[in-house]
Order: sequence, then structure tokens, then C-alpha cells
Amino acid sequence: MLPKVLKYPSFKRLYFAGFTSELGSFITETALMLAIFDIGGKDKSLLGLARAVFLIFLTLGNLLGGSLGEKYDKRKILLFANYARIPFVLSLFFAESALWYICVDGLIAFFTGIYNPTRQSLTNDVVPGEDISKANGLFGSTFAILHMIGPFLGAFLYTQFKGLNEVLTFDLFTYFVGIFLIGSIKYTPAKKNSDTTSFARDTVDAFKFVYHRKDLFALITTASSAGFCIGFLIPLLLPYFTEVLGVDKQSYGIAFSCFGLGGLIGGWLGGVLSKKFYIGRIVVVSICLEPIMMYLWLQTTNFYLSCFLFFTWGVIVLVSMTNQLNYVSHKVETKYMTRVFSLLDLTFVAPNIISGIIVSIIGKYFSTLEILEAVAYLFAIMIFPRLLFKDMRQLLSMDNTRVERDNTLHDKISK
Repeated sequence: MLPKVLKYPSFKRLYFAGFTSELGSFITETALMLAIFDIGGKDKSLLGLARAVFLIFLTLGNLLGGSLGEKYDKRKILLFANYARIPFVLSLFFAESALWYICVDGLIAFFTGIYNPTRQSLTNDVVPGEDISKANGLFGSTFAILHMIGPFLGAFLYTQFKGLNEVLTFDLFTYFVGIFLIGSIKYTPAKKNSDTTSFARDTVDAFKFVYHRKDLFALITTASSAGFCIGFLIPLLLPYFTEVLGVDKQSYGIAFSCFGLGGLIGGWLGGVLSKKFYIGRIVVVSICLEPIMMYLWLQTTNFYLSCFLFFTWGVIVLVSMTNQLNYVSHKVETKYMTRVFSLLDLTFVAPNIISGIIVSIIGKYFSTLEILEAVAYLFAIMIFPRLLFKDMRQLLSMDNTRVERDNTLHDKISK
């Protein structure tokens, strides 16, 4: 039986469109990282560079998507983002260079960045306010499912077929499925404000809005701290599992799947907790648990215990992510909502860029374990002292009342 929120026709199409196309992207991203690692002679500096390029372009796309989503038909923006990625995926069939893989991955990420905040904002347009937490929880669980099966399938298919072609074929198929589903959404955009400000002005106004809202400033800055530290982890996961734990590439995919399974539970748990506790409080507590989990995870060299701790970490991360989305959905006025979703993505992703660049510079001089242990301590230093700040205390104390929105676009439950 489908979750109740999927009985909204437009949201159901939007959800499955995102799920299929993002599944292909997750599989391809994993396979590309493995290909870059192989072609680049096992050089983890190339993984750091790949991650940095991917995130730079994702950031640019996020910023542009946040502005476009408040000016134009969101459904058309989503279609454009899907169509635009197809030729870049096609080019990978003919590439044999690690640098080309890195460049194309960045260009695909740019249009993914446009897609993500637009989809999140469209969700708030078509789902009534009383069910938006369920929709965000479902997206959180889906993100976890993608983490669970995407890397596993990417690693499995790459090693089984000894190349990318089969992975890329599946990725293309998912894009066409997504285009069909988005094209079938019945959505009449709300009338836009006649004020047509520039992209730069829109972005500056969004930063000012967040800066003057102490609760949002706390939300954004803690996400930024987590993004910086997790940014070291992602490009170093493959060498960590293969060098430190001594397992093969498929085991790396299995471990990632454990994180995703934990996230699947975390996405559901995050929605449950948001009905019983203040959402801001859930965000703060869960993000405080993350550096603790990272430290504990690094203390074991047993693969099975490592997978269990990675699973638990996945639960905590998705509880936090789901309730970050819920907080924006509840507390941000409609005129700023798409841009704040974009900034929320940006403030996790932009620090990832810095981390990836640092890894590409220091990767040859320090061991994988030395880098990750230093980052675990830094993570704790960046999070725990913030609890004494006024903005964090305000985020902790905010109740769960919602701002008023135009509900004329909302779907009605199908009978």
C-alpha cells in the first residue's frame, strides 16, 4: 500500500520521476569514481579533484535553480534539467580519460543543482501543509534508499562488466522515464510577481534574509560545518575501505548500502519525531551526534562493526536532513522558500568543495586514516561550542507552527 502522501497525483509523478533519474545518477556517480580511481593509477588526489569539480558545478546550479524556481514554471525547469544532462551522459560512452570523466561529471552536476531546489519547492506547491512533513520524510527515506542501492549497484555493475557502458545505458533510461513522468504532471504555476530582479540580486537578498533570521542562520551554519567535514569523508571512503579495512570494491558498495539502510529508517524516524518534538531541537541534537559517530566509526578495523556503525550514522544523518527540510517548509515564507532550499543545499555543498580541494592537495602526504581522524576532532570543535551561541538557542526553542501559504495549487487526495 502506498504512503498516503503518494496519493496526491502530481506529487506521485514528481516523486517517482526524481527517484528513477536520481537512482541512475547515483549508480553512475559511483561507477565514475571507481573508473577515475582505476584510470588515475589509484591516486586519491584525483578523487578529491573529482569531488571538488562535481560540487563546484552543483553549487552553481543550486544558486541558479533557487532563482529560476521563483520566476518560471517549475515543471518546465525540471524537464529542461533532465534533457540537458542526456548529451553529457552520451559523451561518456566515448571517453577514456580520467580528466574527461571529471569534467563531464561536473557539467551533469550543474543541471542536477538546478533540478534539486526546484523539485523541493514544487513539492510545497502541490502538497498541502499538513502533509508536507510526510513528503519531506519520504524524500529523506528515498535519499537513503539511493545511498543504499546506488553505490552497491554502481560498484557491482562496474566490476562485473569491467566498464561504464552498461551503467550509462541504465542512467539514460532513467532520465527518459523521469521526463515522461514530469511531463504528465498537471500543474498551473502561480502568478509571478512582476518584479524581475536579477539572479545576483535574488541571491544577495536570500543571504540577507537568512542572516537576519537567527534560527535560519544557525540551521545554515551547522549544515555548513557538517558539509565541510563530510566533504573529506566522501572522496576518502574508497581508499579507507580498501587500504585501512583491506576489503574489495564490492565491499565498499555494501558498506555504503548499510549507510543507506540506516538513512531509510532515519527518513521515517525524522518524520515521526517531528510530530512529537520541536523540529529545530531535532536538527541540533542529531547534528551533535554526527561527530561522535564519526569518531566511533574510525575506531574499528572490523568490517562488520564498521558497517553497523555506518548504518547508525545513516539513521542520524537522515533524521537531521529530513528535519532541515521540514524546518524550511514550516518556517520560510513562500517568496523566499526556493532560494532558502537552494542555500541549504549550497551551505552543505560549498564546504564540500573546499574539503575536496584540500584532499587533492594533501592526499599524497598523509594517510587516509590520519586525515579522517583529524577531521573527526575538527567536526566536534566546529559543532559543540556553537551550542552556547544565541542563534543556536533560538533554533532550539522555535515551535512547529507553520507560515501561511497559497493552497490553491495543492492537489486533493484521490478517491
